[in-house]
Amino acid sequence: MRSVYRVLAFVVAAEVVVQAAAIAFAVYGLGKWVDDGGRLDKALLAREDSAVGGAAGFAVHGANGTMLVPLVALVLLVVSFFAGVPGGVRWAGVVFALVVVQAALGFLGQGVPALGALHGANALVLFGVAVMAGKRVGSTTVPEQLGATRG
Repeated sequence: MRSVYRVLAFVVAAEVVVQAAAIAFAVYGLGKWVDDGGRLDKALLAREDSAVGGAAGFAVHGANGTMLVPLVALVLLVVSFFAGVPGGVRWAGVVFALVVVQAALGFLGQGVPALGALHGANALVLFGVAVMAGKRVGSTTVPEQLGATRG
């Protein structure tokens, strides 16, 4: 169970990297598309067959961020109760809370674009906390793993 915990924590961190890559691809693709003469408006975005550059990046970022990342964070939290990682439940809880905040910032940022800065900053914090959660598994000694105290 400890290795499942570790893998899930690192998967959350890897998903943050996927999210960053997807949104960067989307924005750079959109920028090139506009530079090449494309015109972006709400009607074009509503069409499913639009040829907007980077559209796949927006789709990956949206789907991954609303479904896959929260699911992995939730499974990490559940596994943390059984993994026996010292402080593991707390770290998994923080990861899950950061994912909830991240999703909220993503949705609210569509109405308040300034929240995009917090969305990006929170992603960096989420990445760091997920990595730390994963590293916690390997940072304990055998007696600590068995619940023994040092004397």
